[in-house]
Amino acid sequence: MGRDVVSVGLLLLVMVVQVTVVNRLPLPGRGAPDLVLLGVVGYALVRGATAGAVAGFCAGLLGDVLPPAAHMLGQYALVLCLVGFAAGRMVESRPDSALLTALVCSAAGPLVAVATSALLGDARISGAVLTTTLPWAVGYNLLAAPPTVWVVTRLVRGPRVRELRPVGRLVRGRA
Repeated sequence: MGRDVVSVGLLLLVMVVQVTVVNRLPLPGRGAPDLVLLGVVGYALVRGATAGAVAGFCAGLLGDVLPPAAHMLGQYALVLCLVGFAAGRMVESRPDSALLTALVCSAAGPLVAVATSALLGDARISGAVLTTTLPWAVGYNLLAAPPTVWVVTRLVRGPRVRELRPVGRLVRGRA
């Protein structure tokens, strides 16, 4: 239970940093990495598909109501829910594919967001968005994914207890 409270606090902190710092950075291409998406992916890698979907939905719903949200209510929740579920499901089926899963989901997040916006009839989705803004968003996510997902998975998983195994020579009495 205590780990889940820390995880929720971590996602809230990531959301605040995203809205107050990262979105205001003057990066080329008018884009920025989506730390909330990467936090949900990291959480899903540790906790699984169901927990990833729930965390994605909750974080996305919070992102839908925080300013400067300029999209339909629930749209970001749907995107993060789908990506969180997919990340958790991929790592459940292949536990050794965490890094590849993180990279695939970090690249798929902006694509799913644009597809969802287009399906919901968002007038801001145009050819210019697909050719200029979307590649920058995918690139920023791919650059930020390894360190961000690593930190989130370490914090969600907690400290690892390492098993000490004796070394062969020392066990036999020869130093």
